[in-house]
Amino acid sequence: MNKHIKSILCVITVICLIISVFTFNVSAASASISGTGEYEVGKSFSVTIRFNADATLYAVEADVSYNSSVLRLNSVSGADYNVGNGSVKIVDDGFSATNPSKTSSYTLNFTAIAAGNSNISVSLLGGGEAESRASASAAVTVVTPKPSSNANLASIKLSSGSLSPAFNANTTNYSATVKYSVDSITITGAVVDGGATYTGGGTFGLNIGDNSRVLTVTAADGTKKSYTINIKRMTEQETLDAEQAARDANPLLVVINNVDYTIVNDFTNITIPAGFTQGTATRKDTEIAVLNDDNGEYQLYWLTDAAGENGAFYICDENDKFTRINCIRANGKLYIIEELDSNIIPATYVVANRTIDGEKVEVYAYLDDALKDFYVVKCYVDGARAYYRFDSVEGTMQRAAEFDLAVKNANTIPLDEEQDTGKFAWFTNMNTTGKAVFMIIVLVAIILIVVAILFIVKITSAKNDDFEEEFIPMANNDFILNDFADEAFEEAGSEVAEQPEQDAQEADNEGETDEQKD
Repeated sequence: MNKHIKSILCVITVICLIISVFTFNVSAASASISGTGEYEVGKSFSVTIRFNADATLYAVEADVSYNSSVLRLNSVSGADYNVGNGSVKIVDDGFSATNPSKTSSYTLNFTAIAAGNSNISVSLLGGGEAESRASASAAVTVVTPKPSSNANLASIKLSSGSLSPAFNANTTNYSATVKYSVDSITITGAVVDGGATYTGGGTFGLNIGDNSRVLTVTAADGTKKSYTINIKRMTEQETLDAEQAARDANPLLVVINNVDYTIVNDFTNITIPAGFTQGTATRKDTEIAVLNDDNGEYQLYWLTDAAGENGAFYICDENDKFTRINCIRANGKLYIIEELDSNIIPATYVVANRTIDGEKVEVYAYLDDALKDFYVVKCYVDGARAYYRFDSVEGTMQRAAEFDLAVKNANTIPLDEEQDTGKFAWFTNMNTTGKAVFMIIVLVAIILIVVAILFIVKITSAKNDDFEEEFIPMANNDFILNDFADEAFEEAGSEVAEQPEQDAQEADNEGETDEQKD
């Protein structure tokens, strides 16, 4: 008997030694589940499973079970997973030597689908420096929702007018004002809780003056709440006064020649020209978007018509008067057309009206019909003023440098200066250079006339034979006028002085002859 006992003990000892050699190390671990409790049918909630081991983990597997007739699993975060019928297997191999950890956690999102109870159970196995095992369980109770006591409205809408103050579920008294032309109104409400209902909405006629309506909300559990709306229908005069007051207070409304325009307060969809930056200007105590010229010459507003179309740039003066600027968009720039220096018109040009950007403007047009599609405009661009030639067919702009030169050297009469229209208008309306040339021509003509008269006198004189011989060479020698004229007048004077003496001598001689005869 003792021999048998000794043999059995030896076998057991050998087995224990073998087991001790081949058995893995086992580490202590724990698990927990949070987020469980009581939920109503239709509610979603999350449950978090946490695993804590004493040894470093390399991988974790978790098997989770639940009552699929009470709960529906929506998702799992923290690891890969596979869903079965009422179960989910989680496989987490996201550990590494560079990211060692002894803990892991996983979140499961459920929706309560039916009243009842469900245990959420988990069994975890961690592999690493030592094998770790742990399990946990928690209960979830799903109940039928109690009737809601929520008797709030989510919104109140009017077919005309607007609520004052703005709607708030906790505010139960409102007012609204409508024009005289509104003789009926439709009121629509919406409840917050789907189990609640309301009464008092619909379409109603309106009397001039105050009209009161009450919307009553009944919650699912019978709780009631009322919202009162006082609607005032204005008289015709009150409507006119209110409309005018609203127009006067509207900072974006501009009236030009009895036509309404709207200031666009956002340049998001508008190309900002080179040389301009977006800024703001104050109008009727409101900040309005504008474009400011980098050199401070222009501040531009963008206005559209009442339909929000036909936008254009405008400027505004200190009297709040808006004026559309004439401009050309070309070459990626904005050329602002300014008034011409129309007091002077260079040769080969004429001031004419042309349509640019939908507006008629004065331009310098060519007299040559072959250049009728081209005209010159004075522009402000790139912070400077200059003349540009516009190709109305191609829509392009080119600097007209030669036109600048022509303007500076022009000798025409200012258009805004009154011109003489009398007998000598041809002379008084002549420019300075023209007058000087005319006076020189007249002076030369007078000198030629004098020379011609003297020439005629000399050649017709029979008493002075030497006069012709001296005069003709001088006349043929480019008419040396000054010296010749002086000599001519001196000789003529001496002849006049000598003639009486000659006559007296001849008379004396005749007397002596008569005496001798006697």
